[in-house]
Amino acid sequence: MLPSNSNCDVLVLGGGITGITTAITLQAFGRKVGIVTSEKPLQTGESNPLVPTSYAMASAYPHNLRIHNLERVSNDSQKLFRFLHECLPVGISIYRMFEVFEGTPPTPPLADSRMNFQTFEGEPKSLSSIDPPIRPGAERVSGWCFDTYFADMPVYLPELWKYFLGKGGLLFHQNIQRADIEQLDAKVPLVNCLGFGSLSLFTDHSPRLLMRGRQIIVPGSPPITASSGLPAAYNYTPSPDVFSRDDGTAEYVHFFARSDGWILGQTREPGYLNSKGEWAGASVKAPEIEVGGVSVPKPILELNQALLSSWRKQTVDTSNLIGREGYRFYRDPDDTGVRLHAEASAKGDLIIHNYGHGGSGITMSWGCALEVARLLRRLDPKAAPASRDLLEEVLLSLAN
Repeated sequence: MLPSNSNCDVLVLGGGITGITTAITLQAFGRKVGIVTSEKPLQTGESNPLVPTSYAMASAYPHNLRIHNLERVSNDSQKLFRFLHECLPVGISIYRMFEVFEGTPPTPPLADSRMNFQTFEGEPKSLSSIDPPIRPGAERVSGWCFDTYFADMPVYLPELWKYFLGKGGLLFHQNIQRADIEQLDAKVPLVNCLGFGSLSLFTDHSPRLLMRGRQIIVPGSPPITASSGLPAAYNYTPSPDVFSRDDGTAEYVHFFARSDGWILGQTREPGYLNSKGEWAGASVKAPEIEVGGVSVPKPILELNQALLSSWRKQTVDTSNLIGREGYRFYRDPDDTGVRLHAEASAKGDLIIHNYGHGGSGITMSWGCALEVARLLRRLDPKAAPASRDLLEEVLLSLAN
């Protein structure tokens, strides 16, 4: 049985990054918010691969995302990340990000909105002023670099939860069943931020894709800086003969440092869960190694080792590596993408959906939360009247 409106006047289902940022945003204009989750919200080392990862590359720009009002959602997220970086000690910092390709690069998404954005192309010796990571032996690379906000998840998640609970937010630990949704008779608006778990509770006929990602964690490794002095991160796409997907196209690796070590990643392997609950799909084409009991493609370690050694003279300490496998849920990846809209239940209760972000959940969390708040303000008669721009209200609430 879900909590009744005697406890709160809006319930957020799901305690991941989408749920907590949505709940904080709704608090900002006077709602009494409860979060219902079966997971421990402050846990950072998830054992369930269906739980959205706290090891994500938490930069504030999307790469593979379909959503209505993409530019507005992205810009809103940027404004919130900028405020958090400048005003609150919640683990948001600015990194110098490099996206490097040994082949022809795609068009960079939202390039006009990125901080200090710069493209490059040429032989390695001609790019010394830009100083991107380059694989030893690569004859020519191209791509772009820019400054971006990064969330240090071991710091960021606990701080968000501390803020939410400190502002009177309520937390309910329970498994949510479809019967709980169908039997809800209290007129409490629901905000569904359950991600993949939404599919067992709500009707959604849109296509879905479960992307497997495998990565390596290097605990206790030091920060790495770019020549600009900022912390550095990269996505690096080699030629397909070095690392490729099942369809033969090049696969990339990425690197970034957090307060608890380095993250070396990662695959994008499309698939699904079979009748036994096991992942099945198109694996990358590469030899594999065992890292802490998890099978990981060898290039994730070896290509990152080569890049870090040649670029920053850094050695990967292999004495205590952690392998990790997790899944990212993409809803309707070729059409409407993220489900972010309102509907009425069979009994007329208001439900707002906010899920299906794939690998951009952290990136777009605040912008999507603001879209939810706009919907709730317009559709729920108990919503407080607008006294100012909603984004301004959220910023003022966070500042206080």
